[in-house]
Amino acid sequence: GGSLAVALWQKGYPVVAVASRSFASAQSLASRVVGCVPFASVQGAADASDVVFITTSDDAIEPVASGISWRTGQGVVHCSGAASLDVLHQVVLQGAVAGAFHPLQAISSVENGVSSIPGTTFGIEGDGEMRGFLKDTALAIGGRPIFLNAEDKPLYHLSGVMMGGLLTTMTAVVAELWEVFGIERAEGLKALIPMMRQVSYNLESSGLPGAVAGPYSRGDVGTVRKHLEALRSRAPHMLPLYRELALAGLPFAIEKGTLKPERAEE
Repeated sequence: GGSLAVALWQKGYPVVAVASRSFASAQSLASRVVGCVPFASVQGAADASDVVFITTSDDAIEPVASGISWRTGQGVVHCSGAASLDVLHQVVLQGAVAGAFHPLQAISSVENGVSSIPGTTFGIEGDGEMRGFLKDTALAIGGRPIFLNAEDKPLYHLSGVMMGGLLTTMTAVVAELWEVFGIERAEGLKALIPMMRQVSYNLESSGLPGAVAGPYSRGDVGTVRKHLEALRSRAPHMLPLYRELALAGLPFAIEKGTLKPERAEE
């Protein structure tokens, strides 16, 4: 929510009001945006605004939205990637216009979030004027708008969770593996991050399957066998993760042409 507010304000949108679970949090965000007034109540912030972005956790969207009195024609936009517009049912019954606007991005702080928005894809739901408004909003802050159907949102959001949250988790697990051979996790992370940057570059420049690499994509059965033996004896908790990811990558290696089907079977 904070990242979106700052990004909109930087592009000339009047961000006039903010409310949060604590007034101190609302004051903190308001201090970053000229002309933004912190409100102690959510209703107060809603009354002051023509379009309201609800940037709570997913489970809180419906109870928060249902607890507010809305005006006819007022815009109400939630920022969940998994929830559809049905969580704003009570909003629509009051005559307001519902929309959804989700950044497919890993945002950990206001500052990092603002700088990461350019180039980010925004998943949008909404009809008519709301659809056009949210498309223009995404473009104004440097985003890439896409339009989603309600039934597709869980898979869309899952893709972001796997790439963002679970990639972070996998990095943490792999960095911790360094401690098994006597090097601190922090040093492992320092070693892995440049590789992650290069992998991103390879994907951007070579696409799929061109960026696919690694011993299992080349058919290096002997090396893979060494990996499996090492994990069995020293880090067995990693074995299922390694095996599933390696197997999932084989079709892309065959598509690239670096792995023959019979070698993949082996």
